[in-house]
Amino acid sequence: MTTTAVGARRPRRPSPLWKALRAILFVALIAAAVAIGLGIGRFLSPESRMSDSQIVQSVQRQEKVALVALAVQGIAREDTDGKIMGVTVPAGDRTTLLQYAFTAQLGIDGEKVDVTSTDPDGTAFLVTIPDFIFIGYDDLHFEDPIQSNGALSFLTEEIEVTRMINDILDEEDQQTYIEQHAAVLRSQAEAYYTAIIKSVNADAEVSFAFTR
Repeated sequence: MTTTAVGARRPRRPSPLWKALRAILFVALIAAAVAIGLGIGRFLSPESRMSDSQIVQSVQRQEKVALVALAVQGIAREDTDGKIMGVTVPAGDRTTLLQYAFTAQLGIDGEKVDVTSTDPDGTAFLVTIPDFIFIGYDDLHFEDPIQSNGALSFLTEEIEVTRMINDILDEEDQQTYIEQHAAVLRSQAEAYYTAIIKSVNADAEVSFAFTR
């Protein structure tokens, strides 16, 4: 038989209200920890990397990017003195005129454009533009050649119109178009890629570097 000493206090059991408060506090602490964890996760997660990736994909989505279209027209002329075995034939001269027109497309290879994030927050980007290239011709047109020949021109070799056309469209002239319009190409490249990047990240700061 057990006895209880007079005046001794029995241990109190937690009241239902205290149990409820403690459970609520425990749940709140867990929720706070989860929220903090998510916040840190967001801070450490590649949100800026995602933005960088989207920008790179947007920039490099086209292989060839036409930045400038030049409307070119002119008249090519070729003359020959009319010689047979090095001897000039009187009235054996030939002259051929060839009128032409076309649109020359100048731009860059989009796959070679490099985009680098220069800010840990993913708000500043450096776009490196490769060498400008000749992309192609549009609306290519040649008129029928106009020939002016001397009375004895049949004794001399005819002027080849095909060779004249090839001379008009040769690579040297293509490079000349690029060099003559380098400033416009740079300006157009900056405007083009700035628009693409800001369509993904409106707050982005964009700078450019050109390989030439």
